[in-house]
Amino acid sequence: MKYITLGLLTLTFISLNVVSEPSNKTRFIPLLKSKLGTYNVVSSNSQLCVNSKLTLIKDNNPSAGFQLGKKIIFGSLHNGTQTIKQPGFCFITSTIKYKSDALEYDLRLSRCENISNEGTLRQSIQFLANNTLKYTLSDSDVTCIFEKVNESQ
Repeated sequence: MKYITLGLLTLTFISLNVVSEPSNKTRFIPLLKSKLGTYNVVSSNSQLCVNSKLTLIKDNNPSAGFQLGKKIIFGSLHNGTQTIKQPGFCFITSTIKYKSDALEYDLRLSRCENISNEGTLRQSIQFLANNTLKYTLSDSDVTCIFEKVNESQ
């Protein structure tokens, strides 16, 4: 009986530690902050990708999202899926998947008056070795590779 109790206590302790681990968003934000700075385009198949700064949308609130220049924007960083109501749309649903070195961001837009106008925007950013990052936009097959500029020179 003593061993069963000890086993249950050990299992409970391990379970509590697993549950108390930080979310993927909590791990992603420090990674993102460490990658902020100026980036130059190394390769691109789109005019969407230009030499840009990777910045937070709001310096004091990383959950507000980030952007790479003026055209590449990753909005509100939340956990999982979030649906909001916006004027002119039935709903806008954003789904975020955090990875150890990347973020995948899906945005589904639905218009009430014409369902055929519904669309999905899927973009991702991946932090690669040697201070490079890769941006993709799937609906138009955009792929860009950026390299961080050494700003200490």
